[in-house]
Amino acid sequence: MTPEILHCDARLLAVAKPSGLIVHRGFAADRVTLVGAVRRLAGARAASPVHRLDRGASGVVLFALDAEAARALCALFERRAIDKSYLALVRGVPADGCLVSHPLPRS
Repeated sequence: MTPEILHCDARLLAVAKPSGLIVHRGFAADRVTLVGAVRRLAGARAASPVHRLDRGASGVVLFALDAEAARALCALFERRAIDKSYLALVRGVPADGCLVSHPLPRS
């Protein structure tokens, strides 16, 4: 699973994470991670994810390429100054204007 680089500049890298790939090892035993793949692709040892997506989700993940960019991006996420949108595939037809505003249960 090779992530696609969507944007890269001197301080920021945005990649398309495929479903099934974890962002970083954490408690999982997976040997292949998005962080490892991005560092190999971009040749940037300092590439640090500033947020994550669950293993089963696909989408854009932002990486900071230096400590200052990481602090700034993390602060924006903490203040909820970055808008995130999610698209879900569902079975059936949801009501018009359906809004899910609570966490999904693990089960």
